[in-house]
Amino acid sequence: MKKIKILFGITGLILLTYLLHFASYIFLSDFYLGLSEGTEDKIVFGKYNFILGFIQSVIIFAGIVLSLKCIYGIIKQGFFTATSKKFMSWAGVIFLLSGIVSSTIDIIRLFNGAEEAAMIGSILMGVMLAILGLIILIVSDMAQTGFQLKSENDLTI
Repeated sequence: MKKIKILFGITGLILLTYLLHFASYIFLSDFYLGLSEGTEDKIVFGKYNFILGFIQSVIIFAGIVLSLKCIYGIIKQGFFTATSKKFMSWAGVIFLLSGIVSSTIDIIRLFNGAEEAAMIGSILMGVMLAILGLIILIVSDMAQTGFQLKSENDLTI
């Protein structure tokens, strides 16, 4: 249980970091919009890059919030509960789809002349996010199996 509490703290710090990230979007929005307008002719998706990045950040933020709720539920109620399985499944789907979409967008940018070194790193980060989502989905299936076994065991006693 100590490791779960450490994971809860780390996830909370990541959530705080994303909140700071959103605050920087608000405070530096003029800078980001100026940068976006200055490079929109040179980059694929042009002026929509700013919006795509913000939407992706919001989706990942939602996955982190669900992960935090799941970990909190595990601390309070135990691992094999329906709520932990539900939150874990949703977080896994969010991370998996976000990683796939992010990698696909970055591959499109790579084929349209973006800087190769930066795009390879970004593509690999998207793939890592998708793999993380897949791992979370596998763990949520294991939690579902454990929940079913626990429910059957509770009925027998």
